[in-house]
Amino acid sequence: MPPNINWKEIRKVDPDELPRQEELADNLLISLSKVEVNELKSESQENMIHLFRITQSLMKMKAQEVELALEEVEKAGEEQAKFENQLKTKVMKLENELEMAQHSAGGRDTRFLRDEIRQLEKQLEQKDRELEDMEKELEKEKKVNEQVRHIFPLTLNCSSYQKTLPVYTCIFIIFSNDTKFYVLCICGN
Repeated sequence: MPPNINWKEIRKVDPDELPRQEELADNLLISLSKVEVNELKSESQENMIHLFRITQSLMKMKAQEVELALEEVEKAGEEQAKFENQLKTKVMKLENELEMAQHSAGGRDTRFLRDEIRQLEKQLEQKDRELEDMEKELEKEKKVNEQVRHIFPLTLNCSSYQKTLPVYTCIFIIFSNDTKFYVLCICGN
């Protein structure tokens, strides 16, 4: 199976410019989510740092997308609530008018008011369904965001990883030197 990461292409990507290149960012997100850990074990520290910066940039972009989606849903929810209140007020007003008309007219034909009440109730139900759809969409966005966080857990606490990177680099160098020594010992005999 071919590797999922093309280092030549990765090194060409400028993490700072990535937010202005949405198509490239989407393609990188897809390809990087398929990378297996064993594909990264033999890579240089420079490649890993560059990949880390790209991942950070992708995570920031996705976080902004989720934030914008949340704002849109909240705004739509506020508008929906306002509209619902207006419709409820109209329904109550019409019901009062209907009741008054029935009392004053002695039960004459009030179909017009009933039809208008039904129509307003249908509009209210429609807006309720739209709000539910928007809430479902928000939940989907939240799930996508969680999935992205699980795919790229390194970026959740960037400062701690940046602090521990030199330590792991030293450990890696020590293990590399030990491995070379043991290979020389084994092959030399």
